[in-house]
Amino acid sequence: MTPVPALTSVPALTSVPALAPVLAGAAACLLAAVGLRPVRRTVPYLGGVTLAAATAGAAVAIPGLPDRRVGAVLLAAAAVALLGLIADVGRLPLATRLIVESVAAGGVVLCGVQVTLTGDWLDGPVSVMWIVAMTNAYGLLDRLGGALAAVAAVTGAFLAGTALVLGDPFLAVLAAALAGAFLGALPYGRARGRVRLGPSASLFAGFVLTCTAAALTAGRGTAVIAAGLLLPALAAVVGAGAYAARRPRRSGQARKAAPALCCVSAGTGTAGLAVALGWVPAGVAAAVTAATAAAFLSHACLRRGRFPVVHPFHARRHRRDGLPARLRRDEVTRGRPVGASVRASSGEASGEASGGGRQRGRVPPPRSAGNPPPPYVRRG
Repeated sequence: MTPVPALTSVPALTSVPALAPVLAGAAACLLAAVGLRPVRRTVPYLGGVTLAAATAGAAVAIPGLPDRRVGAVLLAAAAVALLGLIADVGRLPLATRLIVESVAAGGVVLCGVQVTLTGDWLDGPVSVMWIVAMTNAYGLLDRLGGALAAVAAVTGAFLAGTALVLGDPFLAVLAAALAGAFLGALPYGRARGRVRLGPSASLFAGFVLTCTAAALTAGRGTAVIAAGLLLPALAAVVGAGAYAARRPRRSGQARKAAPALCCVSAGTGTAGLAVALGWVPAGVAAAVTAATAAAFLSHACLRRGRFPVVHPFHARRHRRDGLPARLRRDEVTRGRPVGASVRASSGEASGEASGGGRQRGRVPPPRSAGNPPPPYVRRG
């Protein structure tokens, strides 16, 4: 008589944590879709606050009493979302923003969400710096049209699956709720090809996703920690590097970045699931991800012009004042001002053609007070 209740109770215990992330994601998606429509018409600045409320409501209501880590992450992320709202409405100094984000990250670290690389007191500052850096990377990701919502939805879904594989249903519910909320935000704000959710939504998503990844890797090996931190952050790093290297000023350029970053996020999420299941070594995944991020960032720095490289055979193509580089160098070595011979020869030729060698017309006014105007030339 005793084995029968045990066999019947095991599926019930195992099905509730598995269905809770799905229910949380569906509830958050519904809340975000219903709440964003009137909010974006009346007060567009409150779109990120609506997404944060939908995520928190679904993450708390579905599983019941949340975990200590989940509660700390939601409270700190709410403070960061409020900070983003202030930055969206008015101006906020960078130092104030970094201080508030560091305090919020420090509160989360004190509640047990931290990067345990060394097992010493250095883990706290490293965790705070990592959370703040990735949160601001997602803030830059919002400037690429549609990329934030897509990357947050895909990354949150894969983090929820990874949390279920690792046996942490509370973090799975949190990640699934975030994914559902940003999935419900995709149809809104597509005016002129852009989906701008604001700094509040971007900072909230970056903070929650980074803290979820750090909590999933806490207490594990060094290779697993490196893979678990780098894989979810690769899409944000690539997007932030692409925006910093070449800021898209047209909506078409911004739209092209969203599908690529979504594919990057899906690939890294699949790799994270494979690492959690033990199909792929964690050290290999971490090394490949770090090499990819380093190569892309170096390429972005070169495109930005921080390390300009000009081939000597291409030096003649760089022109200034209408003169080739070779002629400009010859005139400087002779002690003559740049372009003087060309201007003198062109002036003499025009004077001879006009007859008498005198300049006709009014002399243009000087461009600065330190450059006195030439004498007025009377008409011939």
